[in-house]
Amino acid sequence: MPLVSPVALRVVCGAAVLGMVTVVTTGRGDERTVPAGCPAPVVVSHRGYGPPGTENTVGAFRAALAAGSRQVELDVHFTRDHRPVLMHDATVDRTTTGTGRVSGMTLSRFRALRTPGGERPATLGEAFRLLRASGGRTLLDLKEVPDAADLRSLAGEYHRTNAYRWASLMSFSLDALRAVRSIPARRGLLARTAPSVALARRFAFVGIRHDRLTEKLVRAYERAGVTVYAWTPNDPAAWRRLAGYGVERVVTDETPAYLAWATRLCGRQRLAARRTTNFGSLATTSQLPKSLRSFTW
Repeated sequence: MPLVSPVALRVVCGAAVLGMVTVVTTGRGDERTVPAGCPAPVVVSHRGYGPPGTENTVGAFRAALAAGSRQVELDVHFTRDHRPVLMHDATVDRTTTGTGRVSGMTLSRFRALRTPGGERPATLGEAFRLLRASGGRTLLDLKEVPDAADLRSLAGEYHRTNAYRWASLMSFSLDALRAVRSIPARRGLLARTAPSVALARRFAFVGIRHDRLTEKLVRAYERAGVTVYAWTPNDPAAWRRLAGYGVERVVTDETPAYLAWATRLCGRQRLAARRTTNFGSLATTSQLPKSLRSFTW
């Protein structure tokens, strides 16, 4: 595995690159709580973090942030009155005390439900306000194609919280991604099998089932300027493999375990990385190691 992953490192520079690179950031706070220069991918907390029945709740997002994550993944459906709410399934049966399709409920009916832990199921607006206040980020998975009224409500939530830079839109549905093109946020294509590079290039990133990724695929996407996210690896063997491939982010259910693993990995790698990534004497990006020339400075 390379000492510094070609897509896991972000270099912060001003007028010139001075001295040792030791900072990892993306412009909206530190996205992970592991040492700079670490080859571990950024962690994204899948539907937040918590026991079964808490997914996609404000409590789950708070728990993920408290565990050290700076980014959560969440799932959006729309109510009958066109309000964006958080639910993975098309029905509320699995994660609430109620039954029925989200699309068949008004917002007030949806909010009257309770999770097994006693929480109200969340709206997108609640999640956005929490993330804005905490400096967090999110990947928003559209589970259905929004109609015109849905889109107006979704755009309104982005506008109210100025979420464009920290709330990326993604979906398995090309139709859904086309429908939200008017919202100026990053868009990503989700896929169970690797999409063609030609298709992937239409998006800022691709999110691919982790066991369908290979190093060759990741490098091909990287050469095309497409960032790769992997979902949903939950064990150290998978995390090691994906770090070796140069995957940018992992969407996992195991936030604390992942961060503990990443910290151990970085503890072993940090000294070696510092010995081999001193860019203080390099005047141009053409003098950087080949694996680092594609970064945005």
